[in-house]
Amino acid sequence: MPKTMMVTNNKIGKALIYCRVSTEEQAKEGYSLDAQEKSCSRFIKDNGYRIGGVYKDEGKSATNLNRPALKDLLAECQQSKSIDAVVVLETDRLARNTKDHLTIRAMLKKAGIKLISVAQPMLDDSPEGDLIDTILASINQFQSAINGRKTKKALQEKFNSGWWPGWAPLGYMSKTINDKKTVVPDPDRWQLIKEGLNMYQSGNYSALQIIDILHQKGLRSKTDKKVCNSIMINTLKNPFYAGIMKWNDQEKPGKHTAMITLDEHKQILSIMEGHNMHACRRRKHSFLLRGFVFCDICGQRYTAEKHRDRKKVDYYHCSASSKRHSNEGQNIEVKELEKQIEEKFKNIQFSKEFINIIIQKVQKFYQERKSRKVQEKKILSNKKMAMEKKRDIAEEKLLAGVLTDESFIRIRERCDEGILLLQNGIDEIDNKHDVNIDTIREVLMLSQNIYKAYKKAPYEIKRLYLSFFWDGFWVRDKRIIKARPTKLVDALVENRKVIIRSDLLWGLDNIRACFIA
Repeated sequence: MPKTMMVTNNKIGKALIYCRVSTEEQAKEGYSLDAQEKSCSRFIKDNGYRIGGVYKDEGKSATNLNRPALKDLLAECQQSKSIDAVVVLETDRLARNTKDHLTIRAMLKKAGIKLISVAQPMLDDSPEGDLIDTILASINQFQSAINGRKTKKALQEKFNSGWWPGWAPLGYMSKTINDKKTVVPDPDRWQLIKEGLNMYQSGNYSALQIIDILHQKGLRSKTDKKVCNSIMINTLKNPFYAGIMKWNDQEKPGKHTAMITLDEHKQILSIMEGHNMHACRRRKHSFLLRGFVFCDICGQRYTAEKHRDRKKVDYYHCSASSKRHSNEGQNIEVKELEKQIEEKFKNIQFSKEFINIIIQKVQKFYQERKSRKVQEKKILSNKKMAMEKKRDIAEEKLLAGVLTDESFIRIRERCDEGILLLQNGIDEIDNKHDVNIDTIREVLMLSQNIYKAYKKAPYEIKRLYLSFFWDGFWVRDKRIIKARPTKLVDALVENRKVIIRSDLLWGLDNIRACFIA
């Protein structure tokens, strides 16, 4: 990495470090907060910055912005005028949600602060860097969704086998038995919760009265506070205490110990019904083009509706009231409008110069990541071999009579656990390499054939491409009348990086229209 001295007003530039590790990543090699801080500090030293602060979030997911250290960092960036850069090991440390990532990047850019990823040097302020950064953010989100899908599958299998896949309800606790986490009675709360259920079943006590009585007897929430009313209501309604598991709209008997009978649970629900404790739920539907389509008659945003008639045809239509104009002949089927917009991507292409720049950056990214992968796997493999050797030595000592059976079992269990963790780390590096390759494929496909990349993309990445290229589409008589590109695409057209057919655009001046094919 070449050293580039960052000087601001004759002073060395100040950089902040942000590190994050989720609960699942805490035990993995290379993901620890200290390892991230060390890599970022080395980068700052080698590139002529000075460290202005280190912000760490431990055991926090990157799927939302509700993280204490991240909030402090962003507040410091907005208040201080002396910060030049925020340094992270990789962008997925900052966010695994595309919208959040772009929001953070926009905040830093507005404050004049560079976002630097140590392991992703191609993410610079150039249009090419913006393109790759945006796609990489979407891949991070997509990978997070994939991991979430795997987790849901494992939880579903656990539910199918009769074991509770969620958090232990009040009165129960999670316990690992034979390497499987299960739910068992909580010795400190079991009898108190059972007493509360019996009290409510008698019809002589309200939920608030039960809370006060049990609090005096020592019942505390999992945060060691007085149980709130909503928790007690949910406890009274929960069939889990009668041996029935309800999870993701599914219901079946569980293998856990029931606290009351099913008849007693029904009696509780009957009493609650008399107190008007019913609730309802609303369902929402996601449509690909929400937020991107407008009415060319009145300018209002288009909305979409799910129809449950015999034909089951869904429509986009103007959200304005009938007083402004009639929607007769204006409603357009969801599939038809989405197909029209898909066809618009056929008329957009990057210039050859722009594609060559992207390919160069991708090649550099690939080589750096491949080299890092080899180094990381070598370190873990060496540690694994050392652990296996230690286990072999213990076996030899056991056979020679030097080591007792109890000591051997203790050493073997410790070695086996260490070997498993190291192998998981090796597998994780391979998985991350696959994600990087998928990112490269996505970038190359988008740069070389935008239409093909959009057509093959899943829902989340299609939304990303729409937001990357278009501010909106205006529709009349079931046809797209005009389209407005984003400011980023506008700048790329201005700099002859993007070619767009002129009849697709709205608002571009004659100079750029002359360039457009």
